[in-house]
Amino acid sequence: MKRLAQFVICVVTLVSVATPVVCGPKPPFSLSIAAPKEPTKAGAELYLRITLTNTSDRDIVFARSPGPIPEEAFRYEIDVRDAQGHSAPPSAYVRELEGKPTMTSSSNLSYTLKPSDSFIDQVTVTRFYDLSQPGTYTISVARPIPPRQNLGEGKVKSNSVTVTVVTQ
Repeated sequence: MKRLAQFVICVVTLVSVATPVVCGPKPPFSLSIAAPKEPTKAGAELYLRITLTNTSDRDIVFARSPGPIPEEAFRYEIDVRDAQGHSAPPSAYVRELEGKPTMTSSSNLSYTLKPSDSFIDQVTVTRFYDLSQPGTYTISVARPIPPRQNLGEGKVKSNSVTVTVVTQ
């Protein structure tokens, strides 16, 4: 019985010491998405509003397109899942690009985001996913951590939102 108690104390101590290592560092920014509150009609465009907030204690420089709320969809990884958890089908635009060599051109601005400040982006989800079938879809986005700023590597993921698509 005494050995069992020592074993349990040892395991609890190891778990409490190891937990901070498992959690990892805090991301330098957060992403929060908002979708329309009303159901979306099948075939209509679906826009998401993304709020990016600097949660670090230093300035972060982001590449941005010009404009008050530019279309920044290519800067995000958009994930759309149907009610069964399957990825939504690609849009006609994406299907048309598949297998074709593409060349992109863009105009970028550097935008410095101070600690606790935010900016808003807008993405057109239906540009990349076919949401012509009625149903419930779960959407989230991710954005890579800007390189060469000693902020770490990887990407930051947003919350998930649920969108209902109804027949017209």
